[in-house]
Amino acid sequence: MAAEYQALHNEKHKNVKIKSKTSVEDLKNQHALGLVVQEFALAGAEFPVVFVRDEKAEATFPVAILGVEQNTNLFVTEENKWSGRYVPARYTHVPLSVIPHQEDENRFAIAINVNSEVVSEDEGTALFNEDGSESEYLAERKKALMGYVENEKITKAFIAALEENELLAPKNINVKVMDREYNLNGLLMVDEKKLSELSDEAFLSLRKRGFLGPIYAHLSSMHKVADLIERQGARLKAQEAAA
Repeated sequence: MAAEYQALHNEKHKNVKIKSKTSVEDLKNQHALGLVVQEFALAGAEFPVVFVRDEKAEATFPVAILGVEQNTNLFVTEENKWSGRYVPARYTHVPLSVIPHQEDENRFAIAINVNSEVVSEDEGTALFNEDGSESEYLAERKKALMGYVENEKITKAFIAALEENELLAPKNINVKVMDREYNLNGLLMVDEKKLSELSDEAFLSLRKRGFLGPIYAHLSSMHKVADLIERQGARLKAQEAAA
């Protein structure tokens, strides 16, 4: 069922509850998930972290690579369970999201996907108390969401710094698994040579802004491509055994 986001309101959604998520089936066809820069250390310890360019939106953003072929997430099991240690933060906010306020684009409102499988009026944790006030659960979820919005702003500044210093270069990931070749094209990575050739002033600016850590976490994460190859091999063997 397609997502339907509605601005959260204590009258319209007074009976809404959020159930615990038991399935990640909605991720099984996603071979990449967006990240914010604050996640690079944790995400990079498990997935390759790269950058992609959306030409229509004229924007570049970081993603975690979750599979070596389109529409295949190697971290979702046949039982639709998550097999990784880390889940990108963007997904942990489901079914809530942040949308621009209707009356002021500089303000934000909390929205809820009313078609989400975890939204219920019968079971789960309530979003509002009987008097219409926010539940403690909702207050915590809103705080996390607004923190994520701030992290997205910092991530945009990080990307802008990389682009201003011309540090991003095209990168294709080409791997071979059990005589099958897989290609992930259109990716971007920090060019280590250009990074090392930065002026002292530019390098110091990146350091002062806290951007060197994420850069090195991104570069280090590329060794996790080997883990993707291992997971893909295991999946192919399981498919052959079941055939």
